[in-house]
Amino acid sequence: MDPYERERIDRLNREAERERAPGDPSQPVDAGDSKPLIVMICAALAATVVVLGIMWVNNSRYDGTSGQPVAEQRSRQ
Repeated sequence: MDPYERERIDRLNREAERERAPGDPSQPVDAGDSKPLIVMICAALAATVVVLGIMWVNNSRYDGTSGQPVAEQRSRQ
C-alpha cells in the first residue's frame, strides 16, 4: 500500500472517530445479538421434527398390516 493511500485511510478513520457521538458503542455488533436468531433456528428445527414425526405416525397410505400402500393392494371380496 502506498503512503498516500495509507494517509487517506488514516484521515478517513480520524474523521469517522470525530463524528462518533458520545453514546455510540465502540463495537458495531454485540455477541449477545445473535442469541434470538439461534433460538428461532432451534425452534424451527424442533417444529420440523414434530411435524415430520406426526406425519410418520399418521401415515394413512398404509393400513399397518401390509408393506404395500392401501391403493396398491388388491381388494378382498
